[in-house]
Amino acid sequence: MNNIIMSVEAMSDINEEIQARYNIAVAPMEYMVNDKIYSTLDGMSNEEFYKAMREGASTKTSQINTDAAYKHLESLLKTGASVLHFSMSSNLSGTYGNFKFAAKDLEKRYPGKVMVVDSLTASCGIMLLAVACTQKAQEGLSLKELYDYAEKLKHNNSALFVVDSLQYLARTGRVSRTAALLGDAIHLKVALRVSEDGFLVPYKKVLSRKRSLNEIIASTKKMYAPEFKTIYIGYTDCRDDADYVAQSLKESLDVNIELLPLGPVVISHGGPGSLCIYFTSNGRTIK
Repeated sequence: MNNIIMSVEAMSDINEEIQARYNIAVAPMEYMVNDKIYSTLDGMSNEEFYKAMREGASTKTSQINTDAAYKHLESLLKTGASVLHFSMSSNLSGTYGNFKFAAKDLEKRYPGKVMVVDSLTASCGIMLLAVACTQKAQEGLSLKELYDYAEKLKHNNSALFVVDSLQYLARTGRVSRTAALLGDAIHLKVALRVSEDGFLVPYKKVLSRKRSLNEIIASTKKMYAPEFKTIYIGYTDCRDDADYVAQSLKESLDVNIELLPLGPVVISHGGPGSLCIYFTSNGRTIK
C-alpha cells in the first residue's frame, strides 16, 4: 500500500478508536462558549457542552485559517507521506478554501504529494469518505486515484438529520426566529438533509420527535446502497433515540452500524438532541 495519510477536520466527529484503527490525522478546531475560546484538543467534554447549550450559553465556531491548515498539512508531509485531506463542504464553511490555498503553496515544496477534497458534507459524512478511501488504499491506489474515487463517492454520500429544537437553526438563519418559536410551540420537527451541492436544507416537517426519526429511518432504508458497508449514526444527548434508529435500520438492512457522539463544532449549529444518519446511496435524492 502506498504511504498515504487521510486527514480530516475535527468537525468530522471521528472518535479516537476509529482514528487509531485507520490512522487518520485530525486537524483541531476552535469554538467559543460565552465568548471563551476552547479547542477540540482539550476543551469541554461533549456532556459539558450539551449542558451549557441547554442552559442558554452562547456558542460560536470558527473555520480553520490558512496558516493553521498549512501547518497541519506540512506536519504530515514532513513524515514522507502523501496527504489526502477531506474538508467540510465549501458551502457550509470557508475552511475548504483555506486548505486548498495551503495545499497549493505546499505543492512548491512537495510536488504531487497533497490533495484536498471538498466533501460537500459535514460531520461523520467526512469521516465516512476518509475511512472508505483508507480501505480503498489497501488496493494500492495512488494519491490521484484515491482523490478521483473520493470525488465520485462524495456524490453518493448521504446525510439525513433531525433536531430537537428549531431555535439553533434560527441562529444560523436556516429558519426564521418566528418560525422557530411557533414550531417549537406546536412540537414541529424538521427532517433535514445535506443537498447535492453541500447545503443543509429541510425536506420534511412532521409533528412529534418519533415521526421525525421514523421519517429519516424510512428514507435511509430506501436510499442505502452498500458501496460503504457501515452506517454512522451521530447523536447528541439522545442515546435512546440513536439506539432506536440503529435497531430499526438493522431490521431490514445487512449493514454494520456505529454510533458516535457529536462534538461541539457540529452541535453549535444543530443543538442538543440532534441526530444524524450517514450512509452511501445512489445519489442524494430523497426517496
